[in-house]
Amino acid sequence: MVSGVIHRAYKSFRNHPWPLLLFLLGALVRILYITSIPPGLNQDEASIGYDAYAILHYGIDRNGVHLPVHLIAWGSGQNALYAYLSIPFILLFGLTPLSVRLLSVVMGLLSMLFFYLIMRRLTASPGAGTAAMFFIAVNPWHIMMSRWALESNLFPTLILIALYFLLRSFGNPRWHYAFTAMLALSLYAYGTAYFFVPLFALGTAVLLLYSKVLSVRTLAGNLLLFAAMALPILLFIVINRYSIQEITTPLFTIPKLTMPRVEEISSVFGGHIWQAAADNLSAFARLMISGSDGLPWNSISPYGYAYPLALPFALLGLIVILHSWWTGRRERESAGKGVLLLWFLLAVLLAGITTVNINRINIIFYPLMMLVSTGFVWIIRKMKWAGILSAAVFGVMFIMFTNSYFREFPERIAPAFYDSFGEAVQYASEHSSGEVYLTNQVNMPYIYVLFYEQVNPHDFQKSVVYANPGEAFQRVSSFGRYRFEDVGTVPAGAAFVYANDAAPPAAETEYTVKRFSGYSVMLTKAGADGPPSTSKTAIAELLDGGFEEGGLGWTFSAGTGVAVNKPYAGSKLAYLDPGTSASVSQIFTVPAAGEYRLSVMASSGGSGGRVGIRAAGTILAEAGLPAAEDYQQVLLPAVTLEQGAQAEVYITGGNGWINIDEVRVER
Repeated sequence: MVSGVIHRAYKSFRNHPWPLLLFLLGALVRILYITSIPPGLNQDEASIGYDAYAILHYGIDRNGVHLPVHLIAWGSGQNALYAYLSIPFILLFGLTPLSVRLLSVVMGLLSMLFFYLIMRRLTASPGAGTAAMFFIAVNPWHIMMSRWALESNLFPTLILIALYFLLRSFGNPRWHYAFTAMLALSLYAYGTAYFFVPLFALGTAVLLLYSKVLSVRTLAGNLLLFAAMALPILLFIVINRYSIQEITTPLFTIPKLTMPRVEEISSVFGGHIWQAAADNLSAFARLMISGSDGLPWNSISPYGYAYPLALPFALLGLIVILHSWWTGRRERESAGKGVLLLWFLLAVLLAGITTVNINRINIIFYPLMMLVSTGFVWIIRKMKWAGILSAAVFGVMFIMFTNSYFREFPERIAPAFYDSFGEAVQYASEHSSGEVYLTNQVNMPYIYVLFYEQVNPHDFQKSVVYANPGEAFQRVSSFGRYRFEDVGTVPAGAAFVYANDAAPPAAETEYTVKRFSGYSVMLTKAGADGPPSTSKTAIAELLDGGFEEGGLGWTFSAGTGVAVNKPYAGSKLAYLDPGTSASVSQIFTVPAAGEYRLSVMASSGGSGGRVGIRAAGTILAEAGLPAAEDYQQVLLPAVTLEQGAQAEVYITGGNGWINIDEVRVER
């Protein structure tokens, strides 16, 4: 049986290789550098990841709720389905950014396959399937949403899978139940499903009854299934709309939030409904035309959600699908096209009741891309040359987008994902036995402590103090030994995590500073009786002295770089090929006036290499590197540097190879 499946797959690939090749291309851009692009971790990723971890190991979320059908999270809620589906990945790989993002990657890959299969069934054309795989593989919205753990991005993919099950039901009515189950499950994925799913289910039932695809008896069975699966989330909505007490059962809990967030993002619950709807639809139209909502994690200009060229293809595809469905509306084969049009229409209506951004209207993008694919197929059948030219333009834009995403986007998005904040939290926790202070310039900094330190949620509940208890977004003032505030002076025996672009605070005692790409950790020594010591031990702001971050902050000439072949410590080192033109250098800012000493660990295949420190173009200290295959410490004489001065550490090549590791500048 297995050999038969393999043989059929090989035969299909041999006859039609493009869908698989396009899928592999799409998979590559969704998987490559998944842990570092986006760099760091968004607070919502950390939140849902930690709650999944807490439920897995302790049976409660961080708010102490037993198996919640909806997470309380910050107070106003976070949809729970992503957390539950992430549990297998966290069980296998532990709580890491990778394990939290893996579900997004897997759903992104699955959705490419289902998108392809749906278009094959809707059009009964292998060429249309290939076009669909091309457009979904290169789509910017789909690439970006597959690479980070935003729980709302589950919703459109679940509806996509449900549509595939529905198309299968045309040949086998049992698939209706799979369709219904997937629809009901999607109610737990995102709040906009509360509007979309009931109307989509009702409209689909009407279309299928009209096309005689669905019997009344099957409809009744599906209604019972839907009601049973949707009851907990329906009770959740009622409890939080009318402030009723939470419901606790041995199997799950239906919690009461501090404030239901759906009321913040929907105009249905506010006054002036028609004016709000008009404003929302106007914002929706601007977004669809411009391709961007201004949020850097949702789109990259000028590529938008689907490239500027996509919208005319979508309009053409809409006309083609409408005509095809209308002419065959009484036939079973056209029912799927009717459901696609219903999906698109309801997505537009949803935009009228929602404060618009790409996350909140994400349900529209799959049907939109189906319309784009349909319009493209129509063009290539009528004017093959125009279709080929269009595909080439989309291909060029895809190359430009991926270049921007992998080269420019990480630096631009790093502040929004608090790049290196988690590393700083871990370092501060490990190297300090006293209180740990964390800057409030990070959105909900406490969640990063919970995530990276994997705190027992029972311990968190026992000691947590909220600055604004009962509000929609409850801010934590402290728990355990962690304090979430910006301090002017760091107490003795404490640690403080602060942003690199913030002014460093004063310290009561001697201190050291460990600098990461976006954040620094100040560690103060334990105080003694009497006045605080006036002497300071400062480590200069030298980045990545062990090259473990890939050479962050260093400048590399040709013939130099970072390698893993023979480090002195850790897993990486810097190397210089033979030649005096090879150089590795870094400019740093002196944190405090005083005498500083440069030390490096070096090995070399020949003499002639030099290491030194200079400022304002003047060499302050320099030494030759030993011609020894084993690492030797090179310690330069102390040099005097003024606070705020720009100094440069440099290593230059010689007559043989050079390996460098553990570069340190200490006061």
